[in-house]
Amino acid sequence: MTTIITRLYADKATAETVAAALVSGGLTADTISVISHADAAAMNAARVPSASAAKYAAAMTGGQALLVAEVGFNPVGAARKAAKIVGRTASIACGVHDEDAYIAESVDPAYATSVIKGGGLMLTNEHASLPHGFILSKNPISRNRPKSAVMRGGAYMSKAFWPMKLVTTPASKRSAISGGKLMSSIFGLVTIYHR
Repeated sequence: MTTIITRLYADKATAETVAAALVSGGLTADTISVISHADAAAMNAARVPSASAAKYAAAMTGGQALLVAEVGFNPVGAARKAAKIVGRTASIACGVHDEDAYIAESVDPAYATSVIKGGGLMLTNEHASLPHGFILSKNPISRNRPKSAVMRGGAYMSKAFWPMKLVTTPASKRSAISGGKLMSSIFGLVTIYHR
């Protein structure tokens, strides 16, 4: 998910000041555009929605400048932080409803099995079809087979140096006193009466 943040400012200097604040806030300069003329082609190249671009172009009658920031989903909260930064400076309201437009991104098949176009594969199988949900075309996490021993061959570590069991299950006792006598038999009295 990519957020296209657009704001119309009174002049180019104000838009460039906000752009500098966005760069200081963590965005890269190549994701920010300042458009100073009602140029539909430049707005389209900056991925401004067509309905919004028409309203911005109609409002740019003087020296106004349009700031466009393309904010990706990574790191988490980057779009919200960028919206706060542009919100600190007063912008011109020109009837644009979605100044923060969301665009759903799709996986480019050219990059689905490789980090670089035409480059080496990374955690992938070039003969496998692209399964749903995995960008790398294969689940990089494989299920481990359960192991019962650390040593190769299945031997338990304890049997390598001690021939007997290390853990035993004690027999249950009915008495707290050694010798097996019940506590009540010491006093010679009946402790439980049946009616």
